[in-house]
Amino acid sequence: LMALHLPLLAWIGCGLYLLGWGAGHQDRFAFAIKSIEVFITAGLFAGAGGALAGITIGMFEALGISLPETVMRLLCAGGGGLIPVLAVASSYDPHLSPIAQKLRQGLGKIIATLMRLMLPLALLVLVVYLVVIPFNFMEPFQNRDTLIVYNVMLFAVMGLLVGATPVQGTDLDAKHHRTLRIGILAVAVLATLVSLYALSATVYRTALGGFTVNRLAVIGWNGINVGILVLLVAKQLRAGEVKWLDTLQKVFGWGMTAYAVWATFLVLFIPLLFGEQ
Repeated sequence: LMALHLPLLAWIGCGLYLLGWGAGHQDRFAFAIKSIEVFITAGLFAGAGGALAGITIGMFEALGISLPETVMRLLCAGGGGLIPVLAVASSYDPHLSPIAQKLRQGLGKIIATLMRLMLPLALLVLVVYLVVIPFNFMEPFQNRDTLIVYNVMLFAVMGLLVGATPVQGTDLDAKHHRTLRIGILAVAVLATLVSLYALSATVYRTALGGFTVNRLAVIGWNGINVGILVLLVAKQLRAGEVKWLDTLQKVFGWGMTAYAVWATFLVLFIPLLFGEQ
């Protein structure tokens, strides 16, 4: 559990250092968008580096030569440590604030376009999920692996909603703004229903088997995601077309704060609550 949350805390620490405590919602949202670009860039570097390491090892093994442990450690651990450094160095300009970064060029523009194109697919997947759920209603209540899949999917949907949201209103014309708003709102409504279903399954398993570290963590993350989605839907229904983007970014900014608080709680207080177990 700590291994999963320490990288999240490291990311939060970077955000606090770059933004400070009093950052506005636009700066926080720009940091989140740039972070997605850095993560995807790191994934590309990881794929290229893994292929290079695999080819290198395979070529030497073809000659009957086994690389020393020091070299293997350098290729794996050293490469793993180098990848995030290269990803940040190639994507982020340290002389500019997050909101002043080049967010509409290069890979950042491709990622935003890809996220928006994936919204209809996500909407279709969620509709299929909701149609299938009544026929397999008790599956996540009884199968832990199915419940894990639901939670991973919900985090993916949250990332998709953030990535599809423009940073500036001028990124899209008025017609595309209207279409994108409807798409985000529809995905958020369906994701809320799936989130409540997953949360009820986790609470049910907890009521039967008692609190564990993992169940407490999942309940917290599910509760935060449900809160973000419900707030998003409520704010969007009340906001007009002029203020929809600003309202959406504010909700995501509050969500980032909730993520930071819960991740800090898990790392600092879970060992105190469950240390004797």
